[in-house]
Amino acid sequence: MLETLTIILTLLIFSLVSIRAYSRVTERLKLVRTLDLISQLKTLITSLQRHRGLSAGYLNGNNRVEPLILELRQKIYLCMVSLDRDRVFSRQSRWLSFMDHWPRLEKNCFGLTGQESFTQHTNLIENLLRLLEVAAQEWKRSHNLPREIIDLQCIWKELPMAVEFIGQARAIGMAVAVSGNITKLERNKIKFLEQKIQEYSLTSFSRLAGRSNEESKELIISARNACKVFTETLKHELILPSDVHLNSDSYFTLASSTMESMNNLLDNEIKRIKAYT
Repeated sequence: MLETLTIILTLLIFSLVSIRAYSRVTERLKLVRTLDLISQLKTLITSLQRHRGLSAGYLNGNNRVEPLILELRQKIYLCMVSLDRDRVFSRQSRWLSFMDHWPRLEKNCFGLTGQESFTQHTNLIENLLRLLEVAAQEWKRSHNLPREIIDLQCIWKELPMAVEFIGQARAIGMAVAVSGNITKLERNKIKFLEQKIQEYSLTSFSRLAGRSNEESKELIISARNACKVFTETLKHELILPSDVHLNSDSYFTLASSTMESMNNLLDNEIKRIKAYT
């Protein structure tokens, strides 16, 4: 009798341990899957930002970028198909709105004015940025993670917005560089964006610095230096001079590398979150 009871208790304990272990594995897989989806969404946003910048150049006369735009559209399509398969995003109203709007923008983009293209791209991107923030809030509420990870709100808000402001400055600056002319409205918009880039990037660097490892510190330094060079370029090439003499290819490359430096920070923080699971 005693032996039977011992066997039963052993089996019960083994079952409970197995169930808990299975639950932990399942929870980790769900978290990793959600983070992978967030990374895919960020890739889609990055591609749309690049499409906006290249379209600005094309609509102002730089026909050389057309093959790059067409190639980029294929990448956007593949991202959309992948994300739409998953229920995390496919049932979200913001995602459904994007899926409705993007095909129309893709079809009509080359027939729009520069301002129309900029506005429609920016609306789509800002919609997806809000979706990114919502998705991050959802997984934070449903997973037990250290306080230092939960508190890193800046990687889902300020940091992506800093990248977006750089992207907007890239698009406007591309249009100006290709045309060789800058309006008062464009100059004021660039000035506003330069201030926002400073504000949001410095906030992100400050909040990340106190919680960073050695790899993060190096990425922060790289991103800070890139932002400094880019904002100085905005001041001295677009805001202060009365005449603009800016090479469009060099400017696009500079803005893109700055955005990449900032995005590397986000990628690294996502990697750190995965390491905690």
